[in-house]
Amino acid sequence: MSLTVTHPHAVDPSTLRRTLGRIPTSVAVVTAAGADGPIGMTVGSLTSVSSDPPLVAFFALATSHTFSQLRSLDQFCINVLAEGQGDVCFGFAARTGAKFEVGQWERCCSDAPRLHGASAWIECTRESVFEAGDHLGMLGRVHHVDYSDHRPLVFHRGTLSRLHPGAARDICSTRLDWWTM
Repeated sequence: MSLTVTHPHAVDPSTLRRTLGRIPTSVAVVTAAGADGPIGMTVGSLTSVSSDPPLVAFFALATSHTFSQLRSLDQFCINVLAEGQGDVCFGFAARTGAKFEVGQWERCCSDAPRLHGASAWIECTRESVFEAGDHLGMLGRVHHVDYSDHRPLVFHRGTLSRLHPGAARDICSTRLDWWTM
């Protein structure tokens, strides 16, 4: 029996971006205490990796100046933005500007800036940095978490969005623990 290897058609990057834009993602600002002061950047690629050991990851363009600083630091804080924190998202997405003048900041256990009123905070120690196409990923070992009752800000179809108020209710009578199946 002979197997025929087919090569998939090239995927147009703009079509891929529009397609993946249909998947809502969290919006977070990753911060750390840098040698010359606090640093931070907006990410839309936060993902849970493992609960034992507790690991999360995020991704940034390989050419990002802020990521090049973050990747050299041992500890960082992921601030998951709340619905009313779009200005923080845009402030930290910019290449220049006084980023920490937007929002109210305090120091967390690792001395990284922590955003008051965020939806959640995840403090991590850098586990590894790895290549992922035109991006780099950072894997963090979680050592402290906290959350609020503030609804999260999401990115969907190219814009910042809010969850529908009914989304907070349990819409299924059976709890879906699909990650344990």
